[in-house]
Amino acid sequence: MANQYSPEQVINNALKEEREVVNYYAEVEMSLIGEAGKEEKILLKEWVSDGKRKIETKNEDGSEYNITINDGKKLISYQPDLKQAFMVEDEELLALNQVSPKQQAEQVLSIIKNTHEISAEGEEEIIGRTTYHLKATAKEHNSLLGDQEIWVDKENWLVLKSISSSGDFKVELTYTKLDLDADIPEDTFKLELPDDVQIQDLLGVSDAQEVTLEEAVMKIEKPFLYVKEENGLTISRIEVVELEGEFNRNEVNIDYQKDGLPYLSMTVFQSPEEIGEEVEIIPGEQKVKVRNQEGFYMEMNDFRSLSWQEEGLNYSILLIDSNLTLDEISEIVSDMELAGQSIY
Repeated sequence: MANQYSPEQVINNALKEEREVVNYYAEVEMSLIGEAGKEEKILLKEWVSDGKRKIETKNEDGSEYNITINDGKKLISYQPDLKQAFMVEDEELLALNQVSPKQQAEQVLSIIKNTHEISAEGEEEIIGRTTYHLKATAKEHNSLLGDQEIWVDKENWLVLKSISSSGDFKVELTYTKLDLDADIPEDTFKLELPDDVQIQDLLGVSDAQEVTLEEAVMKIEKPFLYVKEENGLTISRIEVVELEGEFNRNEVNIDYQKDGLPYLSMTVFQSPEEIGEEVEIIPGEQKVKVRNQEGFYMEMNDFRSLSWQEEGLNYSILLIDSNLTLDEISEIVSDMELAGQSIY
């Protein structure tokens, strides 16, 4: 039989796969295609062993080489060409860095099973393994997550290839090598940095200070959008955090409740000048459209976030209420209001 499972069964089996892959080595190619067909290819190597992870990334031409190691206690991201390294010793941020290509695929699968029409496209070989090829077409034209194609390993339900298309943007992720029984030496997760490398702590956070909305605008130094208090939504707290170190900026956090329970949290800060309007996708994110802007959506376990840039500001919203959907948050942010117009 060509395919003894329906498309829905393939997805459910992939999501239910609980066999622990303690050690593995993988090589992945990620192609990012933007407007006018501009393509960027990123090559990724990943080593995982007993909760530790090492990831090497570089562009196809060898540029922008980066090494990131998470040894379970600290994370170091090293850029040899720039002779700089960043370090984080925060448990929550370390957990976010543990997103693997497999987990990224699971995030997509959990979304499309409810928002897309899924069809079976037969079986295909990917790196010598037989996969189910599924095609998922968004039920709504303006869906936050666009059309998807996925190739699911018949034996272990891993997603070995995926293509995500939204408007003019396409992200293609393909495993080119996968060793599920890799013997990874312990020193793989050790990094000796040269003496001339500058190490910076990415956090350097001051104590959060509770402020009014007007004071928050003053801290950001320009008017910014915020979610209005309506339809049962109320602001429970506004605070400003002064970041030092590499970030060196003020961030405003606004927490919202609905019916007395935490609902969402919004963070806003001025976009770094060196980044401008160009924001690269990172592992674990999906490109989406937010307020007619290019945005990014991430879902990992209970962590869900939506972020975008607009008028020189970066916005990030955490979806706290588990019942809050992507479509609902899209409607909420489309009706945001500008704060601070009377100040500036």
